[in-house]
Amino acid sequence: MKRVRGFRIGLFLVVWTLLFCLSPCAFSAEKKLVKLGFIGPLTGPNAAVGLGARNSADLAVRQANERTDLPYRFELVVLDDASDPTTGVAAATKLCSDPLVAAATTHFNSPVGLATIHVFHRYGVPQMFWGGIHPDITNKHNYLEVTRICPNTLVEHDNLVNFVVQKLGYKDWSIIYDMTSYGKSCLDAVKRSLNKVGAKIHSEDGIAVGATDFRPILSKIKALKPGPQVIYYGGVVTEAALIKIQMTELGMKNLYTGVTGMDSETFNATAKEAAEGTLIIGKAHIDETSPFVKAYKAAGYKEYYEATGPYAYDAVNLIIEAIKKVGPEDKKKLAKAIREMEYHGILGVTKFDEFGQTLSGGLNVKVSQDKKWVLWEGSDYQKGKRPIPGK
Repeated sequence: MKRVRGFRIGLFLVVWTLLFCLSPCAFSAEKKLVKLGFIGPLTGPNAAVGLGARNSADLAVRQANERTDLPYRFELVVLDDASDPTTGVAAATKLCSDPLVAAATTHFNSPVGLATIHVFHRYGVPQMFWGGIHPDITNKHNYLEVTRICPNTLVEHDNLVNFVVQKLGYKDWSIIYDMTSYGKSCLDAVKRSLNKVGAKIHSEDGIAVGATDFRPILSKIKALKPGPQVIYYGGVVTEAALIKIQMTELGMKNLYTGVTGMDSETFNATAKEAAEGTLIIGKAHIDETSPFVKAYKAAGYKEYYEATGPYAYDAVNLIIEAIKKVGPEDKKKLAKAIREMEYHGILGVTKFDEFGQTLSGGLNVKVSQDKKWVLWEGSDYQKGKRPIPGK
């Protein structure tokens, strides 16, 4: 009897040990922990953009942890920059102080990114931007650690101006811009692009981020004789939507336009009917039937992935592939490997130039139609079913 009982106990222990060793949890526990950072605006006026990017980065990490070809278990460390440079620097310092953080993907706002690149360089931690388009982020210092997976402001504005001036035939412009480093870079870029095609600039006006009444500036523009066909805004979503609402209140029929800083459904949700006909150069268009969108929805995230989500997703996946290639321990070696990557993702092929700037990034002309961004190609405006503002 004792022998039978002992045999049963021994058999139970053997089976239990085998089950534990073969279980996914036990297998993953043997993998080396590697932390990846995410920093973006999770609170404040750009929170929708940041939350969509955070969720997309989280999805990439979840999927990586389901793979059997990686000897690592990844953990996403998420920090808020609140669209504020000081907060961003504190977040970057906290992140880089953790020796288990191999790399990070960061920032929607250029002023925040311009402040944190020095932190990542000082600590030697690779930093890839999923947003933030100021050229100086990559070009001014050319830090090995810094790369950017989205196009910069020079490329965006050349695309915008070429379309509006050469395709639509609008050569008379007024410019409004926010007076952050991002807004000023937009001002410089749009003027550069307009000068290249011989367009006329009727006025330039700077605004403070957080301002809410733009009627004095808009009234001045409305009174110009001859007036502009186009009102361009160099800034991000909150002020962009308020300007368009107030243009509508003042009966202004100008074409309203901008670049990727306005590419958020928050613009349409805020401006509502007033958003109609706004035209932008937007980020890559990801079809609703794509594996990324299906996986995002299946994961149950409450927030929309936003236009920046695919960039954060590809950024994390590119970093993971670089880690697979060279490992996470030597961060200088990892930073070099990231720059040398040719990554095939949902944005297409991502390769970097000598400054760590993407050579692609997938820009599209988008128009606000029925309170959402749609591609210009195939829109009612492109088909002539709705009149283009400014005519």
